[in-house]
Amino acid sequence: MSSGSGSSGEALARAVAELAAAANDRATPDELLRGLADVAGRHLAVDGVGVMVLDEDGGGTARFVHAHPPAVAGPERLQQVLQEGPCQDAMAFQVEVVVDDLEDPVQTAWEEYVPAVLDLGFRSVVALPLLARGRVWGALDLYRREAGTWQLPELTWTRLLAQVTASYLVMAADRDEARRAERELAHHSAHDALTGLPNRVLLFDRLDRALAAARRRQESVACLFIDLDRFKAVNDTYGHAAGDTVLVTVAHRLQAALRGEDTLARLAGDEFVLLCEDLPQSSPEELSHGLDGVVTRLRRALAEPVACAGTEIVVSASIGIALSGEGTTPDDLLADADGAMYRAKREGAAAVGVPRRRSGRRRERSPGPVPQAAQLELPYRPAGDAAGEGRTGPRDVTGPGT
Repeated sequence: MSSGSGSSGEALARAVAELAAAANDRATPDELLRGLADVAGRHLAVDGVGVMVLDEDGGGTARFVHAHPPAVAGPERLQQVLQEGPCQDAMAFQVEVVVDDLEDPVQTAWEEYVPAVLDLGFRSVVALPLLARGRVWGALDLYRREAGTWQLPELTWTRLLAQVTASYLVMAADRDEARRAERELAHHSAHDALTGLPNRVLLFDRLDRALAAARRRQESVACLFIDLDRFKAVNDTYGHAAGDTVLVTVAHRLQAALRGEDTLARLAGDEFVLLCEDLPQSSPEELSHGLDGVVTRLRRALAEPVACAGTEIVVSASIGIALSGEGTTPDDLLADADGAMYRAKREGAAAVGVPRRRSGRRRERSPGPVPQAAQLELPYRPAGDAAGEGRTGPRDVTGPGT
């Protein structure tokens, strides 16, 4: 407890200055409330201070935040457990609650709270709601060990401190909301609205980073261009809502089949791109085996029909694979994978276009002698069996077109 100067304007000025410093340091609402309890405990003529916050996420219940000194945490936590007490009434009715003597016979409220607070050695309490923008943000509780009347000047200073704190809480909440909005905007600008997958912008950023890392390690990254077969027939037969359901389901299944370090993006329409980094590649055979495992996981993810529009739709995909080489750009790698995918399309549904490692920056330049590692032929074939060839139950929307 401060000695004499606790109720002075000088003490309040020091308290407000400390809170302002915390607010300027971009404190969170809880950090501001902890600061309120600490500065009030140091500068006001009280034996203890506690702060509670109205936890809207928790159904509007009071949540204990901080106490100064720690011994005051007892009665504050008790209010949280009982959901009764002076801070509860202050927040519920948006009024100050002043109790000069908790042992006064006329004091009949809070049957469980009062005995517990008296056992902890406190006789008097004041609770002030933290009000701003027409709502309650929390409550400030002040405790004294001696009974006595709370004087108007000290209550006035305390109200001012509570008002300043509420204003800072609004500032902190606005700042947090702006940060959330900024994060959401950044997320939306880099992710596909339908599937939640990275979009072209984020894909090219990760391609650029992956290629730079691969050059440093003298390794390759793999890019798989995945195009759903005959997807137009799904939209034409069942409607675009069903088509969206298929795309979302496929995206979730493919994502679940990948390694944590892989990036799956939706490029456009029914086109997905998979970026694979850190594949084992001590030899062409090891790299071939690793890519074979990736394709197998993709096939398994697509094997289960998608239930929508009152039926089950069989989904297959043609996949083109490209490997990076020295000087490969993101555009190069994606174009190579796209070309491999179209070659696979010409072979038939559910085919895979085998990769060839690019060794130059531009296609029209002669790459010179092709190293053996670049002559990578994988044992892929149209994988109709994995995608459900020969099914008789689910509807296979086949027909001409891609």
